[in-house]
Amino acid sequence: FYLTRRSSDLSSGINAEYGDKVNVKALFNTDREGSISDFLKTLYSQFYKERTQYVKDLHAALVSISSSDKKEYHIQDLCKAFEITDPEKSSKEVNKLLAKVFSLNLEQLSSVGPVDRELLLQRLRSSGLIRSGPKGV
Repeated sequence: FYLTRRSSDLSSGINAEYGDKVNVKALFNTDREGSISDFLKTLYSQFYKERTQYVKDLHAALVSISSSDKKEYHIQDLCKAFEITDPEKSSKEVNKLLAKVFSLNLEQLSSVGPVDRELLLQRLRSSGLIRSGPKGV
C-alpha cells in the first residue's frame, strides 16, 4: 500500500512521505499483551459514535412520527423512522435488521406487538446497526 498524501501520524508511530510503503497489517495488529493499536481504537471509537448518533436519529424520527411521551413503538413506526433517517436502506434490509434486533425470522416480524421504547433503543444500540447512505432529512 502506497501513501497518496503525507501522513506524519498514523497512530502507530509510522512517519511516511509520498510514495513510502505503509505496513497496513501493522495498523490492525495487537501487541503481545493483546492490546489493539491506537489506529484500531480510533476506528472502533468512530464506529460506536456513528452508531450512537444513528440510534439518536432514529429515536428523533420516532418522536416526530408519534409523540415524545410515547413509551412503546410499533414495528411500523420503526420502519417509517428508518425511511426518514436512512432513506437508502431498502425495506428488505430494514426487515432483516428488525428480525435480528428482535431475534425473530422474517415471517414472525408481523406478529411483534408494541415494544418498550428503552428496550427498543437498547437493542438498536447493540445490534451492529450501520447507516446505508447519507443522513436523511
